[in-house]
Amino acid sequence: MAGGLLCVIASRQPADASEPPRITTLTQTPQQLEPGGVSRLGIQAEDPQGGPLTFSWSATTGSLGRPLGNASTSRVSWTAPLCLASGSTPSVQATVTNGLGLSSTAALDFSIPQDLGKNRQPAFSAAGFEQFENVTLVDGRISVPEPARPSSDFIVFPEDQQLSVMFVNKESLASHSVGYLYVDDLRQRGYVDAVGELTDFNQNGIADLHEDLYNLAPPSGAQARPYIGRSRRCSRAFASQGMLFTQPELALDANCADTFSPGVFLPDARPGPHLSQSTDIIGRDAPASVSPSNTGFSDGGLFARIPNLLEPATPENDDKGLGHLVFLLTDDDWNRTTYRGLGTVPDAEDVWDGIPDYDVSAYDARGVRRSTNPDPGITPADRRVDLGHIQGGREVVFFLVVNMEAVHDPDNSVVYPCLRKQGYRCVLHLKSPLSVFFSKTRWNLDQDSQGERQATVRATGCAYDEACYPLTGQPRGCFLPSQGRRLCGWLPEDALERLQEADYGNTHFPLGQVDVIAEPAGPMPHVLSHPSLVTPGRWILGFEDLNGGGDRDYNDVVLQLVSPVPTGVVRSPSLVSQPSSPEETGCTVSRIRLRKSDGGAVCDAAPIQYAVATDCRVCWGGVCMPNPTPTWHPLTLRAGDAEAVIDVSGTPGTQPCWKAVLAPANGRCLNNILSVDVGYEYAPLNP
Repeated sequence: MAGGLLCVIASRQPADASEPPRITTLTQTPQQLEPGGVSRLGIQAEDPQGGPLTFSWSATTGSLGRPLGNASTSRVSWTAPLCLASGSTPSVQATVTNGLGLSSTAALDFSIPQDLGKNRQPAFSAAGFEQFENVTLVDGRISVPEPARPSSDFIVFPEDQQLSVMFVNKESLASHSVGYLYVDDLRQRGYVDAVGELTDFNQNGIADLHEDLYNLAPPSGAQARPYIGRSRRCSRAFASQGMLFTQPELALDANCADTFSPGVFLPDARPGPHLSQSTDIIGRDAPASVSPSNTGFSDGGLFARIPNLLEPATPENDDKGLGHLVFLLTDDDWNRTTYRGLGTVPDAEDVWDGIPDYDVSAYDARGVRRSTNPDPGITPADRRVDLGHIQGGREVVFFLVVNMEAVHDPDNSVVYPCLRKQGYRCVLHLKSPLSVFFSKTRWNLDQDSQGERQATVRATGCAYDEACYPLTGQPRGCFLPSQGRRLCGWLPEDALERLQEADYGNTHFPLGQVDVIAEPAGPMPHVLSHPSLVTPGRWILGFEDLNGGGDRDYNDVVLQLVSPVPTGVVRSPSLVSQPSSPEETGCTVSRIRLRKSDGGAVCDAAPIQYAVATDCRVCWGGVCMPNPTPTWHPLTLRAGDAEAVIDVSGTPGTQPCWKAVLAPANGRCLNNILSVDVGYEYAPLNP
């Protein structure tokens, strides 16, 4: 006999002195069980008279399985109850009876302790959770993935995103429009090859993208390309370095007057001594004021002074546009004029308030006028444009269309854009009041006349001061202890204050360094992309709007990109495998203990929120279904290693589980759960 208490009771013997059955073996495995545990019982007996025996089982509590056996043995399983009344001892009786009606009985007692300290949570596995949303499991740690922080040169989101763009600030005399392109749309049109390089299929030394931006290709001959738009406004040709081109309408006045200047001595725009050299120039600057009726400096299209290729596809550009126009005008100032009257839409407000001076909501996310304006007038809602669903894996390139005087002064880091080069030397410059800059640096036309590896280095969290110039030792900059030097500030004070408003996610930037890296002898970078290190899912695009970089402050137009970052949620399944309910068992989970270790103590992120419940499954008649809305009991736990025990008897249930909600990661902190240890105990439902 293994364990337990054996009590054998023989019935009264008849007059002929026949004997009751003799119990020879009694087994009980185990004697001590967990609540709901199973013990396997067995009995073997013999009849002194040599007759067959019958067996029966009974229990004071718990449940017995179906007995198995023969004429001399019987086996049965017993399932312990989840709870016991105070002071009670569970017992199972086995009775053996022979053919004469004589019987013997054995009683087995059990111990069923409640063990709050035992860990019921298995090792973490992604498949081992009822809910596993917006989290990853790596090396046994549950974490919220860091939000995408694409660089300006390669903006690709790993997963589908809902993306919005918010206007923050403009710090420039120029007028601008902002939009974006999908690289795969350009690849399908043939502007970009399989490895992302710009193509030149007609082999005239100008990338096809740049050629079609300004409609430079001749209408016929070996270098001809289709016109981007409905019809040409000007058909004046010119020959440069033995190649035939069409003069760009975006750089020609209303009369299409000839603007080609061959063999002009112009300072070299390459890094180094800016010695004058012979080069060709095409185009001219705009007069001081261009009236709305003036057709000059335009290629027609949906908007007069945005290249047709960058417009959305509409009949006005013969459905050849590939762009999405986010903000048609960035003016936000005290007057109602755009730069020389060249703005894409009129400036309709003379209030400086961080809102573009036109009715943004009158246009959809492509830049097409809506039939119904959801928010008439210029309101705070016009700061935001919802781009909608941005597909994961598709590369996005932002662009800035700039209306600004054309200047060439490489010593002061301003140059004419370069359309065509021989080696690194520019042999054909563009002079136009309309320039286009891309977030993808290799697509830009202007050369970097300084040639420094860092096109700029600025201090975040430090307000821009126009009197602080990087090359003068930055006496008016902010001191960075980590660098041991002063750096000029990046964003203007107005932008820093505005970003801390609720609409901008209460974004603030700690004091730190940000830079823009330039390719040696390459095009000029025009976008500084920087994530908020404390506000997940928000990052800044700062544009430099001067050809050649100018003052290189990268704050001429400041936008905030917003992508919702969901919180991470993990929820365990019921930690009890057996189907049960309080109504069926008369028991309920009375206390739950949770001990956890997490990574929240190493940073200033919001702590991970833990909770427990007792009704995580709904069970009846041996069948259970997950409960989508259990009654959660929040736990108060400090970050790091901590433990809590909570009384949950007020919400009856026999199916306990736990959950954790992890705040999104930010640049300085990654919340993670290292381990969770959960125990529980039962008590009578009605003690």
